[in-house]
Amino acid sequence: MLSVRTVLPAVALMTMTVAPASAQHHDMDASTATTFRADGLRIDETNPPPGSGVARAGVRLADGGYLHVTYGKPYKRGRVIFGGLVGYGQVWSTGAHIATELVTTVPLTIDGHSLEAGVYSVFTTPGPDRWTLHLNTTLGMHLADEYDASHDVLTAEAVVETLDTVVEGLEFEFVSTEGHGLDLVIRWDHTAVRFPIQAH
Repeated sequence: MLSVRTVLPAVALMTMTVAPASAQHHDMDASTATTFRADGLRIDETNPPPGSGVARAGVRLADGGYLHVTYGKPYKRGRVIFGGLVGYGQVWSTGAHIATELVTTVPLTIDGHSLEAGVYSVFTTPGPDRWTLHLNTTLGMHLADEYDASHDVLTAEAVVETLDTVVEGLEFEFVSTEGHGLDLVIRWDHTAVRFPIQAH
């Protein structure tokens, strides 16, 4: 008799929080937005195994709008990250391997710039004091090898924040804020940047 065994895929570790999402735009005036981060299968952040994980961060707005970022999650492993592994002034895929992707089901304003609903590759150009965010219409690119700035549909800038503690693995997170709704926060090593987002 033939025996068939089903192997289920491992489930990513996921944390969920419910936080207020105050904003001037009516779509984010509802009382709550649900944010989440799924940090792949890496459990011991202080001693990660070789290779990069796959991670995801997102937010579901109270009126049904939805945003998420999916990215390869590299780890510091004692290296100098910004100004070292990731060069200042160079376009970076903002993750490992295939370029990071942002999906939004609703139109957005990011740092005052309009973005239609859709799927975009996420690149950044880190600097010691400021970063530039690039959202690009070409998908599935390997690192920044195929990046073409002429396909950017949005660029925005953010001031660098210096963190007191090391973030071992690259993190994206949507954080509810007072005044404008959400920040898309990127953290790694001692560095964080945040880009303000409003949904329409």
